[in-house]
Amino acid sequence: MTKLRPWIGVLALLLVPGMAHAEAPAPRQTPLLSIALNADIRSSNPGVQRDFNSDVVLQHVVEGLVAPREDLTVAPLLASSIDVSPDGTAYTFHLRDGVGFHDGKPLTSAEVAWSWKRYLDPATQWQCLDRFDGRNGPKVVAVETPDPRTAVFRLDRRSAMFLVNMASIQCDAVILSPSSVGPDGAWIRPVGTGPYVFGDWQKNRYLELTRFPGYSPLPGSRDGMVGGRQALAEQLRFVVIPDRSVMNAALQAGQVDIINDVGPTEMDAMKAMGAQVTVTPTLSWAVLLLQTRDPLLSDVRVRQALAQAIDGKQVAEAASFGLATPNPSAVAVASAYHTQAEAAWPAFDLVAAAKLLQEAGHAGATLRIQTNNRPTGQYEAALMIQGLLAGAGIDARLDTLDWATQLQNYREGKFQASVFTFSGRADPALAYDSIVGSKDDDPTSQWEDPQAIAWLDEAKTVEDKAARQAVFDRLHARMAEQVPVIGLFNPVQVTAAGPKVRGYADWAPGTARLWGVWKAE
Repeated sequence: MTKLRPWIGVLALLLVPGMAHAEAPAPRQTPLLSIALNADIRSSNPGVQRDFNSDVVLQHVVEGLVAPREDLTVAPLLASSIDVSPDGTAYTFHLRDGVGFHDGKPLTSAEVAWSWKRYLDPATQWQCLDRFDGRNGPKVVAVETPDPRTAVFRLDRRSAMFLVNMASIQCDAVILSPSSVGPDGAWIRPVGTGPYVFGDWQKNRYLELTRFPGYSPLPGSRDGMVGGRQALAEQLRFVVIPDRSVMNAALQAGQVDIINDVGPTEMDAMKAMGAQVTVTPTLSWAVLLLQTRDPLLSDVRVRQALAQAIDGKQVAEAASFGLATPNPSAVAVASAYHTQAEAAWPAFDLVAAAKLLQEAGHAGATLRIQTNNRPTGQYEAALMIQGLLAGAGIDARLDTLDWATQLQNYREGKFQASVFTFSGRADPALAYDSIVGSKDDDPTSQWEDPQAIAWLDEAKTVEDKAARQAVFDRLHARMAEQVPVIGLFNPVQVTAAGPKVRGYADWAPGTARLWGVWKAE
């Protein structure tokens, strides 16, 4: 066995410094820290019926064997070290000592095996099952427990993505106590090893977490989701406030301490009231999803016309007032894999777009675009797209839905077109994984091209950066030809914190981290 140096592909992140004050006193215990959410969490079941807000909350409650660092490389978390067999088919995780669950039981390899048996059971409906059951990655054929401190994962083949997927925030491959479920296996609540215990959840109102006194953080300062996870606040409260103006008023009144959903036009007003405001580029990707099995959009000429009729720069400007960077590629601008090749896309040309539609016999076509009224810029993006398409003779009609309905439609493929934002994926292969695949297997798949599927499989196999870069370049060039989706921009995260908040810092994945955060007197 050789010692693993976990790899994920280094990203050149343009992170904005945190809200630390050089003159601030040493961190102190804080009774309550509150943050606004623009919608309630979808589920408390990690990786099952999840959404971005669910990820934000649960990352304070549960932990996995590995997690991403600040630079998004993979590091051990509940594991103290990892050994990999020479053939890459056996991963041996040595567990940290002194780690306990919220129910008082110690972490052992038995809970690792139990958690993964549950994930790999199709009845759990874990959204990342296909990455570990052989369909979209290696198959975990066994999780062995040679002793209480050791868990061995045996795979059916080598993969460059095994630890990357295990550390993915969207997968939430965390280790749970069996007391998380009832005797019949029905989900109750997450009982994890994180710095906070899942508490009172008043749906569509608020959710509270309480500091776990038995938590054992790794030493060091904040480092992604690994280091510096000190719970300085006795209680965390996530307050559901869908309306942005109400959210801003709540910060001003001291009813919440942090909002990370500030509108670009509100930044100056926030600063004027004494709030600390930061702008952080993220790995998220705003797109126009296209239902390629739709009678109209199944014609590639129509999709190409849409690509030429939509100017990503104007859309990004409308949605973020110039803060976001236009990007047609699944490879985020902040990624080390984003090159000039990823910027190539059909040029904005309304005349050419109208001509293509005429050739396809769809001049004056009607297109229904789903969007939502959350304060995330998606509605503004949809309005700009509607106006641009009118210039090419397309009658675009907006269906403004509540977020839960739009998300469910996305999961079921029930849309003609949809302005949608994917949360940040740490590796480009994971970003492409969100759109590439068969709709018969997964309705959320957007791009069913066999060549794209084969190239993505290749990107998941090779570890050499240059070889992976070549694959990502080919994928983007083919996407520009077939236009299964229209990439728009990488959103930024604008956060405002109250004047007394200390220690808060955003990062590229965009999930708010409230460990290490406190309030001054």
